Amino acid sequence: MRLDREHGDLLLPACMPGCSPPPASKASGGEGSGVGGGRGHGASVGPQPRPSQLRCAGRPSPPTGGRVKAALFFASAITLLVSPLPASADKLDDIKARGQLIVGVTESSPPFSFRDGDKGIVGYDVDLAAQVARRLGVGLTKVPIINAERIPALRDDKVDLVATGMTRSAGRARDIDFSLAYLVSPHKVLVRRDSGLTQVGQLAGRTLALVRSASVDAELKAAVPSLKIVLEDDYQAAFRALQERRVDSFLADELLLLRFAQRSDSPQDFALLENYTLPRTAGFGVKKNEPRLMESVNRTLLDLEASGEAARIFDAWFAPLARPFRFAPD
Repeated sequence: MRLDREHGDLLLPACMPGCSPPPASKASGGEGSGVGGGRGHGASVGPQPRPSQLRCAGRPSPPTGGRVKAALFFASAITLLVSPLPASADKLDDIKARGQLIVGVTESSPPFSFRDGDKGIVGYDVDLAAQVARRLGVGLTKVPIINAERIPALRDDKVDLVATGMTRSAGRARDIDFSLAYLVSPHKVLVRRDSGLTQVGQLAGRTLALVRSASVDAELKAAVPSLKIVLEDDYQAAFRALQERRVDSFLADELLLLRFAQRSDSPQDFALLENYTLPRTAGFGVKKNEPRLMESVNRTLLDLEASGEAARIFDAWFAPLARPFRFAPD
């Protein structure tokens, strides 16, 4: 059986069992003599049937023309529906195909991610991201973003990771996924020793420096409803405001606050309020539902911990502060 490309008919062999041609038209001059009713030389006969006109007795006529094309179309559609689709590429495949891990970083959040003159954008988070790229066998591309751009940049595939000391909050976890924690440091409040402030309750009517896009703990607001919030563009600006007495206090994670105090000209001038703490962990931000990339990132962090490299990277950015945590599964 084959398809006649010109006519679109199914052509059946004339010798198929049960098939016979339709009766031939009678010759206008009568049939000539001969064995088996052969035609005479001068006989005029009617048109001979085309092969496509052969029909099988007792069987429905095969579809012709457009009916065949429609049948073939639906057969193809059914085949596509029941055939398994090829696995689609994911974020990890994209990274390896382009040969670059694109990381969202910030230029103003030391020691996590900040611009350091001719060295470019460096920091604790940046060094960890570089290790992820190395383990994947690709290069590292750093894209400066501000805090408000972190989640949209992941969602819109502008970056593969966000490495900015990002707090792994429940609210953000509804929009993006987070790696294992690579920083464990509770939020604290830093004040000047000569301010006389020792308790959170004494902040009533006072000012508190806070980095934009950060949020004040609900319990702190409830305890000190008259607390006045002063928003700063970055951590460095917030600490400077405290140094220059333009604000009374500064809220951030403990390690960051202690690092700023330690590296100032007079670290003895600063102290933490002892009766306030809010648990906080930070990790890489990753686009939702990218399990293979997440597995690679988390495996890198655990390997860095096992090799001792994680501790060396921490010391490079936070020394002389002691490292109070280890990378571990959640």
